[in-house]
Amino acid sequence: MLSVIFHNKNIRPSTILLGSLAASGPLALSIHVQSIPTISHDFNTSYAVAQLTVSIFLIVFATSQLFIGPLSDKIGRRPVIFSGLILLGIASLGATFAPSIELLIIARILQALGGCATLVVPRAIVQDVYEGNEAARMMALVAMIQSIAPLTAPIIGGVLDAIFGWRSIFAFLTLFTCLLGLWTLVVLKETRPLENDGNTASWSDIFVRYGRLLSSRIYVGYTLAFAAGTSGFFGFLAVGPSLIIENMGLAPILFSILLMLITLQFPAGNYVASKMISFISINHTLLWGAILGIGASIMFLILSPLTSLWAILFPMILYAFSNGIIFPNAMAGAASVDRRIAGTAASFAGFCQLGTGAIVALLISTLPTNTIKPYAITLVVLSIATLIGILIVFYSIKKKN
Repeated sequence: MLSVIFHNKNIRPSTILLGSLAASGPLALSIHVQSIPTISHDFNTSYAVAQLTVSIFLIVFATSQLFIGPLSDKIGRRPVIFSGLILLGIASLGATFAPSIELLIIARILQALGGCATLVVPRAIVQDVYEGNEAARMMALVAMIQSIAPLTAPIIGGVLDAIFGWRSIFAFLTLFTCLLGLWTLVVLKETRPLENDGNTASWSDIFVRYGRLLSSRIYVGYTLAFAAGTSGFFGFLAVGPSLIIENMGLAPILFSILLMLITLQFPAGNYVASKMISFISINHTLLWGAILGIGASIMFLILSPLTSLWAILFPMILYAFSNGIIFPNAMAGAASVDRRIAGTAASFAGFCQLGTGAIVALLISTLPTNTIKPYAITLVVLSIATLIGILIVFYSIKKKN
């Protein structure tokens, strides 16, 4: 096994900066969801086509992690983050002036590539400079800051759309990315661990390590828990606008407030997780998060025949809170299996999460949007899969010991 030299812990980057970088991709993903009906109308296309600006973004966001993580392990964290910020800024500017739905979708693809880099690399940086429970606690804090994006994005997007039109949403993203890039340029130092011989691993070595990660039952368990336990919310982004705005008649700005109330539970769960780690292990914290998620999804399924807004809001609040507990612990566990390739480990876990989210979003968007029941059933399945992943971790650790 190769020995590794880790960078001086005195160069630990600001948690706020890491959280802001990690937030830029999710911000780009969800800031315009309440404007999908308007975009559909402006481009004279169907809602399903306009919704591709979310689902295709998710697919690209997920698959690009497979090479962005290894790339950051190979050439360093800083170059990958800066490249991502530049691409995200240019693509956001292109989306602002897109003359057709086709060019808007292309701009969204480029946004996803740039936003993926700023999401993956901060997770690897946490593993570069922290260990064990401290890494899990810092991952929770970064995730808590990151979750401000889906929390505030619908409100920001809704207000901008109401006052200036939907194109102003992407103009805002352009400005945000430029300011974040300047901050990163001044503050962020390189943290990638250095091998003793000073040589950088070849691409073939990196992809061999993908195989090594997947041969670890502990890594597979953490990744399954992370992917299944935190991807269900993407389905709500797909079905929510149509069900609540078009079928229930709620105004887009009110839908944005509803979405904010739900996503507010994610940082709340992150905060609780950061405190729980001080008293119980990462794995037991994960277990409690999974149990809460199963309870919330079953409640959602039971209440799904009702047409009341509360029948959607209350279970989703509990489910989002469970996501907040699961997210940092599962990611910290997955990325810590081999700290030398934390970028690769975080990338594949993120790929599985967003890939699952994209599949859920595409599946839900093809089903009837006049009922929430198909989505509720999906959450039950994902919650059970989360519990299975955590049980795999417990079993593998027990067998290893």
